[in-house]
Amino acid sequence: MIRATNREYLDTSDTGTLTRISGDVTQNNGKSLVAPFSGTDCVALRYQIEERRFSALYLFPWYVTVHEATGAVTFDVQTETGTIPVVEPARTVALSTEVVPTTGSATDPPERIQQFEQESDNVPPSTVWRDPPSVVRPLFSVLSIGTRRYSEQRAAVGDKLTVVGRVTDGGSGIDPLVVSDRSPAETVFRMAKTSLGGLLIGVVGLLLGIFLVLGL
Repeated sequence: MIRATNREYLDTSDTGTLTRISGDVTQNNGKSLVAPFSGTDCVALRYQIEERRFSALYLFPWYVTVHEATGAVTFDVQTETGTIPVVEPARTVALSTEVVPTTGSATDPPERIQQFEQESDNVPPSTVWRDPPSVVRPLFSVLSIGTRRYSEQRAAVGDKLTVVGRVTDGGSGIDPLVVSDRSPAETVFRMAKTSLGGLLIGVVGLLLGIFLVLGL
């Protein structure tokens, strides 16, 4: 993001250039996404379901991601000197996170979320963490094991965004790599932190598996 050239407008000579634009989302060309948990209309979206479990990386219960997805529609960004179309779905959405609800293992989520979980093949409606054996159920209850947290990152018409991507043929728009509501440096830091966290969890899980299987 930091290496991308900051631009206020595009021309035909910019084709293929890694470019950064900033401005307000002015329209979504009649298209929108509906955030699954809040029901909010948006142009870019990342949503996540996390479940509180015991983790190999930590000595105490932590939220583990059980499902996440990213989506976007085409939209326009109004810079100081012109309007630039963002013409393809974004690969990465790095926006402010809102936790919509948090529900305990013995509590049903709101009806909209229940329906989403029932209709999605990628979301387990129940896990051993939410419905544990009776012998450990009191402990799980005290530690809030099985609690689910439903969060969304959304961008809508009127929001100020920074978009990084490559200029399409003839300077007609941006094919986005990243859509963010933060500065370039803050976005890079956040993406690096997320990637590093996932890497550490994977390494610890691998080492634990080797220890258990090989008895090292």
